[in-house]
Amino acid sequence: MSEVYNDLLANTKKPTGLYSVAKHLTKKCHKLLGLALVFCLLQAQAFAQTQISGKITDNKGEPLPGATILEKGTNNGAATAADGTYTITVQSGATLIISFVGYASQEIEVGAQTTINVTLLDDVALKEVVVVGYGTQKKSDVTGVVTKIDTDKFNKGPIVSPDQLINGKIAGVQIQSNSGEPGGQVKVRIRGGTSVNASNEPLYVIDGVPVDNAAINPGGFQDGRNPLNFLNPNDIESFTVLKDASATAIYGSRGNNGVILITTKRGKAGQGRLSYNNWFSFSTIARKVDVFNADEFRSIVQTQAPSRVNELGTANTNWQDELYRVGTGQSHNLGFSGGTKTLSYRASVGYVEQEGVIKGSSSERISLSLNLNQRALNDDLKITTSIKASQTNDVFVPNGVIGSSLVFDPTQPILDPSDTQYGGFFEYANDLANKNPVAELTLTDDQGKNIRSVGNIQFDYSLPFVKGLSANLNLGYDIFTGSRSRFLPSNLRSQFNDNGEVRRANFTRTSGLLEFYLKYTKELTSIKSKIDVTGGYSYQNFRAEFPEFRAFNLSNNLLGPNSAASATMTEAFITVEPNRLISFYGRVNFSYADKVLLTATYRRDGSSRFNPENQWGNFPSVALAYRISEEAFLKNSSIISDLKIRAGYGVTGNQEIGNFQFLPRFTQGLPSASAQFGNAFINTLRADAFDPNLKWEELRSFNIGLDFGLFGGRINGSIEYYTKTTTDLLFTVPVAAGANLSDRVLTNIGELESNGIEFALDATAINTKDFRWNLSYNIAFNRNKLLKFTAFNDPSFIGILQGGIAGGVGNNVQILQIGQQLNSFFLFKHKLDANGRPLVDGVDHNGDGTIDMADMYEDISGPDGNPDGMVNDLDKRIVENPAPAVIMGLTSNMTYKDFDFSFTLRANLGNYVYNNVRSNGAYYNRVILDAAPSNMPRAVTETNFTAPQYFSDVYLENASFLRLDNISLGYRFDKLLKNKLKLRAFVTAQNVFVITDYTGLDPEIANRTSDGIDNDIFPRARTFIFGVNIDF
Repeated sequence: MSEVYNDLLANTKKPTGLYSVAKHLTKKCHKLLGLALVFCLLQAQAFAQTQISGKITDNKGEPLPGATILEKGTNNGAATAADGTYTITVQSGATLIISFVGYASQEIEVGAQTTINVTLLDDVALKEVVVVGYGTQKKSDVTGVVTKIDTDKFNKGPIVSPDQLINGKIAGVQIQSNSGEPGGQVKVRIRGGTSVNASNEPLYVIDGVPVDNAAINPGGFQDGRNPLNFLNPNDIESFTVLKDASATAIYGSRGNNGVILITTKRGKAGQGRLSYNNWFSFSTIARKVDVFNADEFRSIVQTQAPSRVNELGTANTNWQDELYRVGTGQSHNLGFSGGTKTLSYRASVGYVEQEGVIKGSSSERISLSLNLNQRALNDDLKITTSIKASQTNDVFVPNGVIGSSLVFDPTQPILDPSDTQYGGFFEYANDLANKNPVAELTLTDDQGKNIRSVGNIQFDYSLPFVKGLSANLNLGYDIFTGSRSRFLPSNLRSQFNDNGEVRRANFTRTSGLLEFYLKYTKELTSIKSKIDVTGGYSYQNFRAEFPEFRAFNLSNNLLGPNSAASATMTEAFITVEPNRLISFYGRVNFSYADKVLLTATYRRDGSSRFNPENQWGNFPSVALAYRISEEAFLKNSSIISDLKIRAGYGVTGNQEIGNFQFLPRFTQGLPSASAQFGNAFINTLRADAFDPNLKWEELRSFNIGLDFGLFGGRINGSIEYYTKTTTDLLFTVPVAAGANLSDRVLTNIGELESNGIEFALDATAINTKDFRWNLSYNIAFNRNKLLKFTAFNDPSFIGILQGGIAGGVGNNVQILQIGQQLNSFFLFKHKLDANGRPLVDGVDHNGDGTIDMADMYEDISGPDGNPDGMVNDLDKRIVENPAPAVIMGLTSNMTYKDFDFSFTLRANLGNYVYNNVRSNGAYYNRVILDAAPSNMPRAVTETNFTAPQYFSDVYLENASFLRLDNISLGYRFDKLLKNKLKLRAFVTAQNVFVITDYTGLDPEIANRTSDGIDNDIFPRARTFIFGVNIDF
């Protein structure tokens, strides 16, 4: 200020005269007063400024050097130092904008604060790229129901099959293994089933290749394998699940049951990285069926069948203990990745071996994977190559061995050295008697081998002469070969009539894929919009061959599975099944101001599985979304970071039925129906019913949903409501005699409706420097109803019986009935006594002088539901359903410094299971009527039934459960190793506990033929794992 003052006075002429002096002084005073006013304003402004300091970190507490802190509305800013600290001087009432590349920005009002520490969260919720059909989209732009699960959210433990990685992670997705057998079949249902006779399995697309998801059952063997077993879980980067028709209609006839897109890991440019993962496991049976021991069984026989006491032995054998063992397992995976700017790669090799908890059962897999990414022509051309291959070797458990361990006489020994007819094992002479389970297990040789390779090469070219236009060519293959060999020696008791058998079944399934599409993207800046258009063509050719060979009446067993040469009777045949699928498809995505989003898709499929008049189907969809969070009144909200409402409608189809069903054809008969000519057995041919007018099943689906994010993405979730209607159901229905070539025919006749609600929530509950806790929860409600499956309204037609059980002949305990859920249980209502126990059979409870079903079961079949004085099949009623009304999943992931801890809980509510183990075994007459005295479950003491009551609702049990699927604890040694390599050691337990009222081995039943029927399933094991992950 003094410099300015001196400058004003310098070189000033001194006034002369009084007036002149006064005038001169007045001017100088005005200037000095103005300077004083400026000075005061500057001082006031200086006093109104505030200095703010603090630290910027990520969600793991690590500092973010170079983060930007900007005073909103000005150019005043600062950047964080290497330790994440900063200092900035701002005006009073200022707002700070904190940002960093890859993280969600935050706006904070300064107020009276002088220290402001900020944690920035990964901007994954809005900017994450998800794979959709034929392309990718930002998650924020997705209009359909799409859920992505990345590596860091996978389930932990000895994961052998890919589906286990996401079990319990996604709302509305139910994954059930048919048994605990290593490599066993798996059922996956997305929002429940949509069909009765056609497949309900989703479509799997692996790195752009749609793969055949049919279970592997060569030669009609009943215990098939999971078709995804070939894929090493360690090679998988992410799963993306498309659930509603607006998302799946781009896959047309194959999207009816949802689509699961599997993306495998790829290399990145940079120094090569070597990784090694391994684990060792120990598995035990979690639960056994409670049966009588030898002393208790002797007492029962003495009471119920004293004439058979002399058939008992003197041993005390626990047949279940002789069957089960501690199974071991191991896994080793080696991966190598790296690359340059123009070429990156990742290669891996894996080995896994698992023993089942039943002696002799095992599964082994060797897998290879190679992924390449190439760039050329100034990065306009991208070439991606993916190759995956594996060989699996399986050893199977003989059919029925689990059931035999429950009923075989516990007073008999395992071995009988005096009798060499049956390989030294004790067996009953009567061919109809139960078989020694240890003998069946020891003497049977049942093995399988599968080799599969899936791969493709994609060329993606951005045309330089048309901005925004790109072309994609995808060439893929799926080659799947395998074999199954079963040797039953002549000294096996069950082979008494056939005198030994060798059965071999091979298969080869191949498919070739050619897809080509163009994509055009354009920014319409004048209207704040963006549009992209995709149009393409797809051709996929399938071929399957199933040669089978059977030899029996063996003259010797010396060569084991190679003893077929000694057989005097043989048979062989082959089945060939080709089919093709040709498609044209298109999609339009339109975005206005990143707020209003529109997606429309269309696909036209042609399938060789239908006659020429019905080969083509049209599958459109449309979806609309509105991102409310992009509106000005919410855009800067500190609470709501994302809010989007969605609605979609679409049509998809289902063509997953057998080939040539529309043609008259003959099928080769079973071996039991062979015609003998000398020593040769010739297979017979039988005519099959057909409908020449077969056409697509069509699913019409509507979905409305809400996506939300809170507190900068710390909490994310979604709510969905959907309704689905399947029309022209492909249904096998009975027909009048003489109307066709068989009494049942596959035709389009039914209609099925289902609806549900889903809710998913992902939250970072705690996020500090040392401790982070993430919780994910999902819940889904689903119900279906059969609306139609007859051509005419016939009130007397009660439905079609389903759900075959063990015991009796042709007994079924489920029904397809109009107005009811699929496969509802159809049983008698059992009368109870004053203590709530079921009335026993063989007693005249109603005092009418006769003993019949009316003494035990409710009479409901008269007019208006009033009793008519007798009980017959008309008195059966719908009693619950095997499908859960509610499925839930809860996952917790915690990290504290170098420790990590996680667990996954799953629950099913409202599902019922028919306990066929009890209904077929828990009655006292087994010791009288069976060919040899048979043991039984101890549950017989709860009912005291003397005869089987297969249709009693006593055996229908509430199988709701809460299961702790896995729990894992790990520790990272990176710091101790001074970051020279990354090493994590962990311990994991699987199938830790199940809380349920169900009395069987396991409440989660996915029977091969009908859900909800428990009939001697291979029990799930409880497994303990120790392992390490190493990155060099």
